[in-house]
Amino acid sequence: MKTIDMTPQEMERHIMRFSDLVPNKEKTSAKIPSEAREMMTARSTKTVIADPKSKNTPWSVEGDGGPIPGPENFVVVMAECDAGNGPGLHVHQRSTETFTCIKGRFRIEWGDEGQHSIELNLFDTISVPPGVMRRFENISDETGLLYVILQGNEDKLRDVEFAPKLGEELREKFGDTVINELQNLGYEFTAGIEDSTAV
Repeated sequence: MKTIDMTPQEMERHIMRFSDLVPNKEKTSAKIPSEAREMMTARSTKTVIADPKSKNTPWSVEGDGGPIPGPENFVVVMAECDAGNGPGLHVHQRSTETFTCIKGRFRIEWGDEGQHSIELNLFDTISVPPGVMRRFENISDETGLLYVILQGNEDKLRDVEFAPKLGEELREKFGDTVINELQNLGYEFTAGIEDSTAV
């Protein structure tokens, strides 16, 4: 079978320069305050690979995808965390989330209360199955980086749930409008509730 010969200009669409990445929270700052977004995610998440057709997910706003176009239901994100930083406990009900430490050290916690944990050193990797509550925290003294891969299904990665308590805190601090905007991106506050509807 014949191979594809790409010019350097054509290959540019498949190259990501870390210094050019825009934090995802900046893409939504007009509707969702950065402080609200940071209560749910790492200090800075930057989408590297995403389906250019996906719209309104935590990783692709208005179909901007990532600098590198990706297949459907597959996303690569860089999570940049200051010392002690990381998201709250959350679950991806139908997506696998894989973390590889590429700078610093991270504690990965899992379980409904985050009662289990391991530490990732440089280049260590953990893949958390769907339906398992998880969070990560940079436990080093420097800014840390995690290479995060999300693999989903037909729901196009709109399956992120946080505990209802976080939804209540966000609603109290930022109001219903911000909760609605977060839900429009695919975030829910129903983790651990059977047969629930969004908070």
